[in-house]
Amino acid sequence: MNQPHLAIIDPAVRTPEIDCFNQIAMRSAIKTSYHLPALFGMETLIALEKSITAFIILGSSSSVHDRAPWQIKLEAWLKPQLELKKPTFGFCYGHQMLAYLYEGKIDFLFTDKHKLQGFRETHLQKNPLWKNQKLFGELYVSHREAVTECPKSMQVIGSSSEVAIDGLCHNSLPIWSVQAHPESTPLFLNNMGDPHNVGPQAFDFGKQIIDHFLTLVRSR
Repeated sequence: MNQPHLAIIDPAVRTPEIDCFNQIAMRSAIKTSYHLPALFGMETLIALEKSITAFIILGSSSSVHDRAPWQIKLEAWLKPQLELKKPTFGFCYGHQMLAYLYEGKIDFLFTDKHKLQGFRETHLQKNPLWKNQKLFGELYVSHREAVTECPKSMQVIGSSSEVAIDGLCHNSLPIWSVQAHPESTPLFLNNMGDPHNVGPQAFDFGKQIIDHFLTLVRSR
């Protein structure tokens, strides 16, 4: 694949989120590629890096503090790619990893380390990514950790009643992130072991957010 394309990085260590990738790929106007660095290494990313024009980084059950070999290799490769101003959007673990790369702090939300899971209303501040509008709606969340200190090179663009730093953007690079899972699907909830029985409209706000990013990527 030598054509410009969007690379979707899935940091899964157990269950690959193929359904989430498919939902994004089917709505993308440019080609997409799928990568599983924790399970299959960095080879596919390295081989395609010259044709990658943007990134989406999905969630993971891992913590940025695990410092597994795949995390260290991915971060070392990704940081120079970000500095090339390739538009990037991180979800959940992707959000935390991007904050970590730019010296933010990540910690457990609760002292007993229990998981925050379900749908929650998220407020997103005006930002060029969503055409300088304020957005709010329900997004699915499933996480124990969160960004607790914003990197100096970023600003907070999202918040909720449970998490103060629910979204970030970089001050000079086209990097955005949200703590939630806008990419979630019914199958994703099933993989999370979540019994929520919701209709397809429950995922509309997440699709709206991702579509803003896909529009930006297409325009470039």
